[in-house]
Amino acid sequence: MSPSSSSFLSLKGSTTNTYLKLLCNLSFLRYMGGGPRTFPGGLNKWQWKRMHEKKAKEKEKKLLEQEKQLYQARIRSQIRAKLSGKSDDDHHQQSSSLNKESSPSDFSPMTAKDHVKALADRFMKEGAEDLWNENDGPLKSPPHTRPRFKDQSSVDLRNLISDGHNYLVDNLNKTSKSVIDPLQGHKHFYSVQAGRVFGQKCKFSRNESSSSDEEEESDKEVFDSKGKISTKKMMGRATLGEYDSKKMRRAPKTFIEEETDLSEKVRLIRDELKMRRNSSAEQGRQNEGESLLSEKRFDECSISPLTIKALTLAGYLRMTTVQEATLSVCLDAGKDALVKAKTGTGKTAAFLLPAIETVLKATSSGVDRRVPPILVLILCPTRELASQTAAEANVMLKHHDGIGVQTLIGGRRFKDDQKCLESDPCQIIVATPGRLLDHIENKSGFSVRLMGLKMLILDEADHLLDLGFRKDIEKIVDCVPRQRQSLLFSATIPKEVRRVSQLVLKREHVFVDTVGQGAVETHDKVKQSCLVAPHELHFQIVYQILKDHISQVVDYKVIVFCTTAMVTSLLYQLLRGMKMNVSEMHSRKPQVFRSRVSEEFRESMGSILVTSDVSARGMNYPDVTLVVQVGLPPDREQYIHRLGRTGREGKEGEGILLLAPWEEYFLDEIKDLPIEKSPLPLLNSDFKTKVEDAMGKIDSSVKEAAYHAWLGYYNSIRDIGRDKTTLVELANRFCESIQLQKPPALFRKTAWKMGLKDIPGIKIRK
Repeated sequence: MSPSSSSFLSLKGSTTNTYLKLLCNLSFLRYMGGGPRTFPGGLNKWQWKRMHEKKAKEKEKKLLEQEKQLYQARIRSQIRAKLSGKSDDDHHQQSSSLNKESSPSDFSPMTAKDHVKALADRFMKEGAEDLWNENDGPLKSPPHTRPRFKDQSSVDLRNLISDGHNYLVDNLNKTSKSVIDPLQGHKHFYSVQAGRVFGQKCKFSRNESSSSDEEEESDKEVFDSKGKISTKKMMGRATLGEYDSKKMRRAPKTFIEEETDLSEKVRLIRDELKMRRNSSAEQGRQNEGESLLSEKRFDECSISPLTIKALTLAGYLRMTTVQEATLSVCLDAGKDALVKAKTGTGKTAAFLLPAIETVLKATSSGVDRRVPPILVLILCPTRELASQTAAEANVMLKHHDGIGVQTLIGGRRFKDDQKCLESDPCQIIVATPGRLLDHIENKSGFSVRLMGLKMLILDEADHLLDLGFRKDIEKIVDCVPRQRQSLLFSATIPKEVRRVSQLVLKREHVFVDTVGQGAVETHDKVKQSCLVAPHELHFQIVYQILKDHISQVVDYKVIVFCTTAMVTSLLYQLLRGMKMNVSEMHSRKPQVFRSRVSEEFRESMGSILVTSDVSARGMNYPDVTLVVQVGLPPDREQYIHRLGRTGREGKEGEGILLLAPWEEYFLDEIKDLPIEKSPLPLLNSDFKTKVEDAMGKIDSSVKEAAYHAWLGYYNSIRDIGRDKTTLVELANRFCESIQLQKPPALFRKTAWKMGLKDIPGIKIRK
């Protein structure tokens, strides 16, 4: 071998060794990727935000507590002044004459004004403006003479406290004239100066008398270049501007001054509040009936004449308030929108009209494509709601040729959907998230058609953006173009959904709220009541309610909501065994059966539908007279949506919530709604025997399935499922109420997942 070849081989071997070393080093490299953004303490964005919201609530609670202490201190100082037997003028002169020269051993009672000023000095910060001052008095205070007590030993403290508010206001009005003229517009500051006068430093004066306050007030006035009086703002006031200064004086509430007993005063006040509440509720009912339809007509908007023709044939001439508010944003401005409106106010038409106009605008461009794109995608949480939305869209597209609507929902053969998409291309798709993802992941060209999407609509957005659907919605959003218009509609929008909506909406979206801030989210014409009874009596009470309602209403139409699908099936068989005109619908039934039952109930009168939450959202069943909810709803929003099946289109309705005593805590979550706790109806002994006989004829397999479903449902509710021992005891009581001799056994894996392993009362299947 020549020297050149040996050197070449050695060079080649060294190069190979170098490559091997590099590969070994690369195998130990670790890429420091960019995970989710974290904040101090290892918190993510939502945890950081929730922590600050919690701190803000605690701060607000602390400030309210301080205000309460101040008011109590005012009353105590006033009582002390009355007990001393001296007038406020005497105390005011005494305190001003003593000033700083008073001896520390003088323990004479302070006036209410001086005492409050001393207390306020503890909480006032430097440069802060006191918003509770002498200008808060009434514009014209009535003349009031302060009563004197001849016998100081016999003083009724209740009368002192009841008269305290009026007397304090009169006292402040009397003394405010000597301190400040309310017409001058000067603001009063405690403890600190408002600004600096020609470079002088701020002088702080704490716990000084009223005479020093007048000198301090004169130091606040600064003459500007025009000779006018101005006040230099500093610290917090400079930041807030004029937002922390009062524009007008508030007249305090007047209390009853008659010399009556305290209980009589309380009764009169309660009667007055009840009368005001009833009058406001009556006014709200009238306003709601009038405000459901707006004055604007469909033909006054930029809507296609063919669409208006279809709406006219369907009997729709005037818009509802939500339709008017949404069309102005979606059609004219073309912005993303998050819309909140009550149930039964026409939300479906509010997003279908912009969708049809979007399709017409895109198809009028004249661009011929080999594969027509999907221009509008509407997502619904349930199959029934998707079918109903597609039916309403077909009504509006009756006179439009070449525009098609198709539904993609579960319960059908996947190949049948594919054939329909290929043979009859459509521009509008109404789908449920699960089946839509099946088509996207099938690689059949469906995802390519979605790249031409112009509008994305989420009906019942709060449910779709909840944890159950959120991952599917994120995948769908990733498959559609970003340059689109997005619309989100729902009757309830919690704060969490408002935050998560940023996944779909653009940052500059519009929030349309037709309910109003702080307004009741249910209809005023729907009477709401709650019954609390032991769980053993629930089935008998439901039968009693239905019999009473049928005897009172001729054209009755009732929906009974149950907690789970198997409990729904149990109640259906119980009512059918007692010869009632009842039908059932839940997720365990095939889609063909659910569609047929839904259509029959929509068209019929004098019928009862026992259902689970598949019918709770968006379903339009006209003329429902009563909604009964048996058991604990999953949350506050679901209660509102269930109740929204009645009282639609401004009609009257009734809703009854039936709870067990250990479920009564749910009333705190809906305490802002006009729901009243009603006494239990008189139970008929014959009905009890009839219910027991019908329950005994039901197959045991149905009862066992209902027991398992009941146990799983309440185990998933945090407030109840955290105590496993109590949960099992309640489940066994439910087992006895449905006439099961002993609780059915659970699979070992099921019990382990539910956290019920080794809990007394749970049987494990071997």
